[in-house]
Amino acid sequence: MSDFPLGTVNYVSSSDGTPIAYWATGSGPSVVLVHGTTSDHTTFNELLPHLAESRTVVTFDRRGRGQSGDGDGSPYQVEREFDDVAAVIARVATQQSGPTDVIGHSFGAFVAIGAARRATAGLRALVAYSPGFGAEYPPGALEKVESASDSDNPDEALQVMFREIIGMTEEETQAMRRSPVWAARMAIAGTVARECRADEAFLRTYETTMAEVTAPVLVLSGATNTGPKRKLATQLAAQLPNSASYEIPDQGHVAHHFAPAELTRVCLRFLADPYGWRAVTPDSQQDM
Repeated sequence: MSDFPLGTVNYVSSSDGTPIAYWATGSGPSVVLVHGTTSDHTTFNELLPHLAESRTVVTFDRRGRGQSGDGDGSPYQVEREFDDVAAVIARVATQQSGPTDVIGHSFGAFVAIGAARRATAGLRALVAYSPGFGAEYPPGALEKVESASDSDNPDEALQVMFREIIGMTEEETQAMRRSPVWAARMAIAGTVARECRADEAFLRTYETTMAEVTAPVLVLSGATNTGPKRKLATQLAAQLPNSASYEIPDQGHVAHHFAPAELTRVCLRFLADPYGWRAVTPDSQQDM
């Protein structure tokens, strides 16, 4: 991938002309990483060294954060995010003269699935890890996020999202607050409310579009995720035509931070033979 100088920023234009910034590191077959809400490409810094041992890893800033643009000021539409990912996939596939793999996390997993409907030729296989924020929205939670954002209180908006929507424990939430990237998360907290609304809408409508995703998909969840979140992963896998599912033991929503080596192992095992994978239940984890 000689046209991707390693470690330097590159740009691709989305369908509406928005510049999307991306980076490449490592060597070998490519994999594109799609981050979730409240983060940018640096959220995968702990995962990169593991994947880059055998892969060319492409990370990018989703629109509205980091070095990427945010459109022309029109109201937010998640479909533009699908186009952004499809543009990155197309660029990578062109440079390596063949399709690429994709790993999406949280809301980024939903965005990657949406992009899979647009990037059929450039996408080889997809891992959707802990898709969506939460599988359900407690009454008033979205309104709390929007109120905190309107009051210029990004710290509170993020805490509500992690605790009440994602379902992380107080201990996990405070660990996130103590992390070096919390300040960066607060800097882009203005994108949280709009993505929560898009996430909630996706949960209501995804069953009608999953048949359009023809690439093989591994739907990953963490065994310590909330019950509704684990149920969503199971339901999503059931709707996708070429899918498998797996739960990572002792992990929840952010294994890329807490268990990057294990997450890498599971992803690469699937990507090595995506059509040969079989669904693995929590009771047969020893098969891994």
